[in-house]
Amino acid sequence: MENLKITEKPEIDESIEEYEYHSYEPITSNDLNRPGEIRMNIETQDLFTHPSESYLVFDGKLVKNAEHAVYADADVVTLTNNAMMHLFNNIKYQLSGQEIESLFHPGQVTTMLGLLKFPDDFQKSTGLNQL
Repeated sequence: MENLKITEKPEIDESIEEYEYHSYEPITSNDLNRPGEIRMNIETQDLFTHPSESYLVFDGKLVKNAEHAVYADADVVTLTNNAMMHLFNNIKYQLSGQEIESLFHPGQVTTMLGLLKFPDDFQKSTGLNQL
């Protein structure tokens, strides 16, 4: 049992001191009003990626109809919890063309995961950060 060394203090590696975030734009259509694929490629770079610390930013305008009529300040708008993930029917994570993970119905899946991870006190919960 000399190999286990369970009596020694564990060594903690804290060599990563900070994260540096990079922005990537879709290389295919980014119009969420039309069906199709939205693809973002991260080309070979001199960096290590940590996908679990990544996030998607949606930038857009909520409109009433196809004529792009905008909502007035007095209009009441309600989005479902985790609304943006319900816009997609499949999300894939690929590395060098090899599929690492594929998720069908990400809105339903991430909502269920959020309900399990976060407390149900929606007034104070960090789950509100999920939209």
